[in-house]
Amino acid sequence: MALTQGRKVQERGGKQHGHPVAANAVIHAGALVVLAAGWAAPGRTGAGADNAAKAADAATLQVVGIAEEAVTGGPANGDARVRTRAGCFLFDNLPTDAVTRADIGKPCFVVDDETVAKTSPNNTRARAGIVDDLEDAGVWVRIGAGR
Repeated sequence: MALTQGRKVQERGGKQHGHPVAANAVIHAGALVVLAAGWAAPGRTGAGADNAAKAADAATLQVVGIAEEAVTGGPANGDARVRTRAGCFLFDNLPTDAVTRADIGKPCFVVDDETVAKTSPNNTRARAGIVDDLEDAGVWVRIGAGR
């Protein structure tokens, strides 16, 4: 219904969120976190019996940020919650599919909960975020909300 008078507006900063954790998922502090069917899990490539299944699975993964704490999911989905934070974070660069300086401003892709790659072979890797910078220690990637 449209307002008929002023109201107090609540705001969320947009960088920190809490997500219900997938059953039995082990999420380490600092891990890249994805939502898989709405449940938080550590970052990973697509799963399945063949590349088509892996690509279909990877297409459903949504990167939401890094874990601010270590959490292990209970026996059922949603038995635990993990706090995540969006922003620009340093990740390992996959040596066999390395992000380069030429990739700054372009998307990179999830390999696991601490590693990103330049490409997504057969579309089996979810988009991690946008490459912000590159240094010897790894790749700076803008991930999560507003990436």
